[in-house]
Amino acid sequence: MIRKSIAVLTFFVTTFIALTGQTQDDTIFNYFSETPVTIDGSATEPCWDLAEWHAVDQVWIPWGTPLAPGDFEGRFKVAWDSSFLYVLVEVVDDSLSDDHSNPLDNWWEDDCLEVFIDEDRSKGDHELTCNAFAYHISLFYDVIDLTTFWNGINYKDHIEVVMEPIGENTYMWEMAIKIYNETYNHSNPEASRETLFPGKEMGFALAYCDNDETTGRENFIGSMVMTQANHNEMYRNADYFGLMKLFANDPTGLPGTLPGKEMVIGVYPVPARDHLTLSVDQNCTGIKEVTIRSLTGAMIRSEYFYDHSHRMSIGDLTPGAYILTITAPTGICSQVILK
Repeated sequence: MIRKSIAVLTFFVTTFIALTGQTQDDTIFNYFSETPVTIDGSATEPCWDLAEWHAVDQVWIPWGTPLAPGDFEGRFKVAWDSSFLYVLVEVVDDSLSDDHSNPLDNWWEDDCLEVFIDEDRSKGDHELTCNAFAYHISLFYDVIDLTTFWNGINYKDHIEVVMEPIGENTYMWEMAIKIYNETYNHSNPEASRETLFPGKEMGFALAYCDNDETTGRENFIGSMVMTQANHNEMYRNADYFGLMKLFANDPTGLPGTLPGKEMVIGVYPVPARDHLTLSVDQNCTGIKEVTIRSLTGAMIRSEYFYDHSHRMSIGDLTPGAYILTITAPTGICSQVILK
């Protein structure tokens, strides 16, 4: 009976995960690039072949309104090294528009990419602070965000970016972004610049301001699912940014599979009373995360481990069924456990 229950629940969970799209609960897995990325819009580095596409398909303004066919499509990839966060964005836009000659004048009303970064994922307000950044990247490569004085500032030195046409109404944006912490000071930027490292967690989201024919922003399309009540909160509140995790290994040549695919793990005993013992393949190196969630997806526990086995306490959990997930540089696997 126990084995049958596990099989049924595993099928339910696997089907549920496969059918749901990216939401705030999902993780953006970001792999280390063995070679620096040349910012030229050609995306020829190996890291881009290996990185996963993420959709930019949630209409925030007007909230929930379908876009006209051909008006906009977007998706992005990410990579990193110790010096830069790399972002590759493919955009289909049938009409590029920039009506403001002054880049600091209503910058959000022109066509632009908006990249949201919370360096330490501390979340919270960032409208007039550097707790997080909402970079508006224009067609002319200006990089604008608010300052503490309610005016815009051009952070062109934060992001190297190139946009190249790659097809009809289709453009590839490639960028290298310097990462700064919340102590950022305009007079001494490098004092707060962060060196990136494996295991680091960041807040991240991406959006596109689309304006075709009017003097104001017509559509705002983002990568995260947003409720109508907070559909335009990203520029001032980092609570809604997605979770990005940096991993050490470029998965080239490594055994196993990329996140989102199945890998083999060992979990015993099942059912368990006080502790679980977890095991992964010897080829699975680097930091690994194990999470326990309810069957509705609510997070209950999260721990990290480096070795190929890990003992996890579950003595305080209420008897029942849970979803256990192990996320590693070479793969991700979920299964149902019983207590």
